[in-house]
Amino acid sequence: MVDTTTGYISGTPVKGSAGTYSFIVEVTDSSIPPVTGQQSFNLTVEKGGYEAIITIGAGLKAGETKIFLDGGHVATLQGGQSLNLSLDLGISRTVRVEPVIQHPTESGIRFRAEVDKLTVSETSPHATFPYHTEYSIELKSEPPNVVQLSGSGWYKQGYILRATAPDEVSDEDEPGTQYRFSHWVLPTGETTSSRDMRLAISAPGSCTAKYDTYYKLSLISDYGEVDGSGWYKAGAEAVWSTADPEVRMPGILGIFGGKLTAVNPSGTVMMEEPKTIDIRWEPNYTLPMILIPLAILLLIFGSYGLYLLLRSLQPKPMPYPPTYQPMPPPPPTQPPQTTVVMIGGDKPKLGPPTTREQLMEKFGELLQKYEEEIRASMGIKEPPEVKAVDTEKRLPAPEPAPPATTATEEAVPVEEGTTCNFVAKKPTRVVVSSWEQAETKTVSLPSADEETTGGQTALAVTWRRDIYQEWEILKCWLPRGHTEPHEGGVDIVYSRLSTATEERTYMPGQELIPPEPHYTNDMPQVEPTTEEVIPSDKLPPETMS
Repeated sequence: MVDTTTGYISGTPVKGSAGTYSFIVEVTDSSIPPVTGQQSFNLTVEKGGYEAIITIGAGLKAGETKIFLDGGHVATLQGGQSLNLSLDLGISRTVRVEPVIQHPTESGIRFRAEVDKLTVSETSPHATFPYHTEYSIELKSEPPNVVQLSGSGWYKQGYILRATAPDEVSDEDEPGTQYRFSHWVLPTGETTSSRDMRLAISAPGSCTAKYDTYYKLSLISDYGEVDGSGWYKAGAEAVWSTADPEVRMPGILGIFGGKLTAVNPSGTVMMEEPKTIDIRWEPNYTLPMILIPLAILLLIFGSYGLYLLLRSLQPKPMPYPPTYQPMPPPPPTQPPQTTVVMIGGDKPKLGPPTTREQLMEKFGELLQKYEEEIRASMGIKEPPEVKAVDTEKRLPAPEPAPPATTATEEAVPVEEGTTCNFVAKKPTRVVVSSWEQAETKTVSLPSADEETTGGQTALAVTWRRDIYQEWEILKCWLPRGHTEPHEGGVDIVYSRLSTATEERTYMPGQELIPPEPHYTNDMPQVEPTTEEVIPSDKLPPETMS
């Protein structure tokens, strides 16, 4: 447009009209005839530009971010600051900022750009980058590693975080240990007892699931029922007891009133770790030891009375007529047979068994069964078998004999050419045989309580060992009448001096250990008779101990 008064040319070139333009201006006045004049002009339209404004949002409360224009760093701004850029028209430019800015002093706080890249042009010259705050939240348990909780990470301010902790957790590496949920501890220090946690994020920190430790108390009892086994909180006092501290024995002993009494029927224990308590039971044989013999006596007397009754009912033989005289019995051709009664044995009997013998046999079997049950309930094992000295290797009993020869003596001279019969006897040492069980029996120990009628049953074992004198026997084999010292073979022989016995009592469950060896070096030496001295090959190896 041309202002006719001033001649000023003004206007806005359209997009894409940059360049040089020529035009002619013609002027005509109002005279008659009009006077006309013209002039040629050149007009240049240069390429224009625009101003872009880059703004960082106030959500970046700490720190600063770098501004990149088409990949090149152009400025660094803090939250709330702006940057003006002059850009060419017709060209779009890409503006980028850092997406995450770490708080300069707080490691658990950072700021994230909601948009980290924008495009500016002459039609959209403004670019604003808002930031929001994020907090670091850690989910953990106490004690550590009780349970692995998922969900730890960065959360936007105001976000509602949800997490659920398990109610009970068992430790596979520690049987008998269990952890139970107690409460949550939030980053603000507040607590919540619900396992389902809901937290509005407003600060960094940790959400800790607190667990209480529980230990298992196991009660073991072979008899009866026990109360108190289960889980207890660490540090708590557990109370346990047996429902019935006295129960009946199994088998025939229980029928006759045998009881098992709990040694530890109740108690308390501080639960600082998993614990197992074994309820021990002690047998009480008071009533069986009274009732069983009475029952056996009643059985014997009842059977014997029945035997007498049956015998009285048998028909009696008819008496001989007065005129009849029985012939005398023929003389026996063999000795009469003797009836032998064996109690509890397996040897055959001679003659037909009578009713009394049958009763005695049953009585022996019942006693043997009663003793076996007592041994089994007391935990007594059968004593090990001890081999006795063979009959042919035993020393003979002392018999009267002429006085023995002295330690050194000469025989009566005989004809020359025969062997010297010089014999010298020298005692060397005293040896003993190994311990062997001579007798085993059950005994009842007296009770410590005066009001108790019976005590505890034990096993009495009589141990036996033989004591021998060892001798060196020198027999000269030189011709009789020799002048040089005697020479010959030396035999080692033994003679029995005496037998030592010792009785020991063993409690139920105690191992049958023989007495400790005793020394016999101080025993007096004796001069044995000729019949007591035998060669060493006639004695068993176990005599040397």
